[in-house]
Amino acid sequence: MDRVRKQLHLDEIYHMGLTGKDVNVCVLDTGLFMHRDFTGRVVEFIDFTGRGRKGPYDDSGHGTHVCGILAGSGYAGGGQFMGIAPEAGIIAGKILDREGKGSIEELFSAMDWILSNQRSYQIRLVNISIGIPEKDDFMENQEKRKQLRRYIELLYERGILLVTAAGNFGPENNSLSLLGESTHTICVGCHDGAAKFGNIKKCENYSGRGPSVYSLRKPDLVAPGTQIISCSNRHPAGYVRKSGTSMSCPIVSGLAALLLQRYPGISVEELMQKLRKGTTDLGEPWTKQGYGMIDGAKVFGF
Repeated sequence: MDRVRKQLHLDEIYHMGLTGKDVNVCVLDTGLFMHRDFTGRVVEFIDFTGRGRKGPYDDSGHGTHVCGILAGSGYAGGGQFMGIAPEAGIIAGKILDREGKGSIEELFSAMDWILSNQRSYQIRLVNISIGIPEKDDFMENQEKRKQLRRYIELLYERGILLVTAAGNFGPENNSLSLLGESTHTICVGCHDGAAKFGNIKKCENYSGRGPSVYSLRKPDLVAPGTQIISCSNRHPAGYVRKSGTSMSCPIVSGLAALLLQRYPGISVEELMQKLRKGTTDLGEPWTKQGYGMIDGAKVFGF
């Protein structure tokens, strides 16, 4: 995370005193392990998988890692692995099991809960680091696809920004996760720029590609996502490396949380435009990079 913060020029933003404080972010994933980096900032935990367990838990580790990238304080690692918005509140919704599998009904239940509780929890931002491939069985059901599009539209109409991962189904064109196709979402692909990782495969090589049926520039933008160190679900002070667009997505959500702290009255459309314009063109095709690599300095107009 130290590398990512430097790469995205976030120091100037932190010098403004922006940390995500008083901004609640809803993360729909595999759950949340009570890592020390989340102390005092877990606003709510809801298990939509029907397993009947009480209190925050994460039997996979994926959701904990995502939450750490987005809003980990970095306390257990001396600040080195601090997330993008280290004082944001976390609302964790568990919609996936330990293998990262879930049903569309669990996703719909979570979206229903968000719409019903938006005011109570002041929800303006939702992170979904989940990839749904075009060939997924339940997405062959046209009624469910239509219902998913309607939920996405409702979140947008209610002023809630939905940030989604492009998925790891690339590099062929038309390999985006279905959650990211809509113009009412910010869909995040992976690109690490000039960073080197030896023999490790960069996630840009399998990041989902556009275009979508709604936009030629999809994903909307890209962010680093290879070998990202963030919170582990194995120990309250542990960290682990993971790669993929799931890791790129909360980087952008974290920047959105900082924007919401700076501009609390901003509309969801203005928020999306600031993120799209706050990018650097990498010279890649639109279907791979969208508007380009997210850059914190540009997002805030430095």
